[in-house]
Amino acid sequence: MTPKPYYQDDFVTLYHGDYKEIAESMPDASADCVITDPPYTDRTHTKAKTNKGAGNSQAIEFAPFSDDDLTHALMQCGRISKRWVIASLDYAHAFSLDANPPEGLRSMRVGVWVKTNPMPQITGDRPGQGWEAILFMHRAGVRSTWNGGGRSGVWTFPVVQNAGHPTSKPLGMVSEWVRLFTDPGGTVFDPFAGSGTTLRAAKNTGRRAIGVELEERYCEIIAQRCSQEVLDFGIA
Repeated sequence: MTPKPYYQDDFVTLYHGDYKEIAESMPDASADCVITDPPYTDRTHTKAKTNKGAGNSQAIEFAPFSDDDLTHALMQCGRISKRWVIASLDYAHAFSLDANPPEGLRSMRVGVWVKTNPMPQITGDRPGQGWEAILFMHRAGVRSTWNGGGRSGVWTFPVVQNAGHPTSKPLGMVSEWVRLFTDPGGTVFDPFAGSGTTLRAAKNTGRRAIGVELEERYCEIIAQRCSQEVLDFGIA
């Protein structure tokens, strides 16, 4: 049984809880696209503490999440999405899953977010990482289409500052993904909603959104953000 939404309006439905509970209750192909930023796994904790999400002064807290958990989550996303699954990942996972995508999905491209204001490498012993990988996957057995024509998979945007969440993605970038990979009136699902960027981007562009967030403090941020009547055109 699906729990009562934490927040709901004409475009956005947000659930507070574990993504598994919500995802497992959703029918196959019930969303047009998944756009999400999964939690760090054990393998990326050390990297994350140094530079992933660089440019943000907040400390990153980790919930237990393994490589197997990541694969399972993406498999569920592939079941729920009619077409695309877009996941922001560390580069090691992105290229590993590009070579061996989760069951039910095929990898289409590893894209790149180029940061215009990355944090310098804090150890000073190597170049800083001024980019993040974005894995674009598609439901297996279904012909892939998008609204981007021959556009490249490179997005250049500044790192979000003081967005209330340590790994927030630029709203402008995510809004582009929503427009490129869905049509107006479609539905976007985000099982790891964070600060609500995907949900706000969907609302801004005339799509519906379903989100799940484990932490209640972030649910409150999302609710406040999505309840704004004035469109949120910022980069947070």
